[in-house]
Amino acid sequence: MEMYKEANKQKLRFQTNKGLLSTEQLWDLSLTDLDTLAVSLESAHKNSKGKSFLEKRTTTDKGIKLQFDIVLDVLQSKVEDAEAAAIERENKEHNKKIDELIAEKQGEALKSKSISQLEKLRR
Repeated sequence: MEMYKEANKQKLRFQTNKGLLSTEQLWDLSLTDLDTLAVSLESAHKNSKGKSFLEKRTTTDKGIKLQFDIVLDVLQSKVEDAEAAAIERENKEHNKKIDELIAEKQGEALKSKSISQLEKLRR
C-alpha cells in the first residue's frame, strides 16, 4: 500500500494508448492493455540507466520503477480476481448439477411410493 500512497503524493500519471491515466484508472484497463503497459515500463526502466551498484538511481528512474510496480500489482490483482471468479463459476455450475441430481433422485423416490404413502406426505 505504501507505493499507492507514494503514487498519490506524486500525482503519478501513466501514459497509455488511452491517454494519461491516474493510478485508480488503471483498474479500468483490460488485462492486455495492462500487460502492454507493464512491458513498456519494464523496458523503460531497464533502459533508463545502465546497471550500476555505484551510481544512485535518479528520480526519473525511481518514478518509472514505481509506475512499473503499480501496474504489475494491478495486473496481478486482476488476474487473481479473474481466476477466483472462474473457480467460483465452476463451483456454482457443479453445485447446480448436484442440486438437479438430488431433485431428480427425490422425484424418483416419490414415484416409488404408494398412493397411501404419498397421501400422507400432503401438507
